[in-house]
Amino acid sequence: METTLRNVPLTRLQAQQIDLHLAPGVANRLVAEMALRDVSQHQHVHYLSEITGRALQTVSRWIDPDKPGMPDLRSLALLSIQFGVDANWLLGLSAYRTSFRNDLLPPTLTRQLFKKPPPTDWLGPLLAQTTPFAKHSVATMHGQDMAPVILDGSPFFFDATITSVNCNGIYYLQYRGQTMVRHIEIRIGEGMLLRCENPQYEATSIPDLDATPDLRILGRVTLAINACRL
Repeated sequence: METTLRNVPLTRLQAQQIDLHLAPGVANRLVAEMALRDVSQHQHVHYLSEITGRALQTVSRWIDPDKPGMPDLRSLALLSIQFGVDANWLLGLSAYRTSFRNDLLPPTLTRQLFKKPPPTDWLGPLLAQTTPFAKHSVATMHGQDMAPVILDGSPFFFDATITSVNCNGIYYLQYRGQTMVRHIEIRIGEGMLLRCENPQYEATSIPDLDATPDLRILGRVTLAINACRL
């Protein structure tokens, strides 16, 4: 049989005796939120003061390890907004950390908080993709030879430790005095085929690297960053 919890008003005595565990709980959650943002311990007070506009002495009481105090109502609202978490969670009235609902804000408050659309974090995802290749060398593509895989003007990473062709792939090379990027295919019994991704350019066949002294492998291309202008 399913039991439904009903909100029965507490008696005066029960209201006086109930332990909400608010002050130490709020202090712990404020410290946890700052830890998520890599705020060092000696900067906790300054950080809380900055995001709430309260005095250093005031905010220091909120996270006092011995006798923590409670933020005032306005500060609690600002902490919820600034940390992006539900105020019920900060107070310990919710067992789960839930995000602050910006979409439920009154229009007047929304206009104050979001006068301009927040900047899109495009650099973070870009760095996440390029970090594994940070030790590789970087060059810039010149020409439409490798379009649409590598566009003209696009930077690309190449592993300069690879100076021979042991498998098919895209390589950065020097051929007949010019640097270029080519897709190299190994053809058993025929040598190698140097081709562009752009079908408008013809491929070049060579017997092998040893028989082509004017061709030098500078590295294998590992990543290209294409900015598509629309």
